[in-house]
Amino acid sequence: MTAKELVKQLSRLNDLKAEVDELSQRIARIELSAQGRHWGRVSLARAERLAQDAEALRDRMEARRADCMEELGRLYGIIDGASDSRVRRILAARYIDGMIWKEVAFRIGETDEQVPRRIHNRYVEQLVKEMNETSAG
Repeated sequence: MTAKELVKQLSRLNDLKAEVDELSQRIARIELSAQGRHWGRVSLARAERLAQDAEALRDRMEARRADCMEELGRLYGIIDGASDSRVRRILAARYIDGMIWKEVAFRIGETDEQVPRRIHNRYVEQLVKEMNETSAG
């Protein structure tokens, strides 16, 4: 793995969080639909088919949601695994809170956005080196 690949994975955090939220909302709507409240006057057989279709769709969305949650857990683990508090704060601000580098700098008490960038880049390079050594050995 390269530093660029790791940063790309971490950058997916906000999208994954949003997808989990959207899937949760869709699942809730499907469950309401499966109760048949808005079907009106349909035959019992059709209502049963609709309920089965809704259940199958909900199951697929639940599986996708579980995959997203697993990936989120892995990415949060990367951030939580940083032993230095300042690095964790930088990573959390950038990837969990979705801040731009200038905002990250202000959050950690700096005015120059290059400070958190350099700390971030050093950490990512070191982490990738450790990950590659672990997988090679």
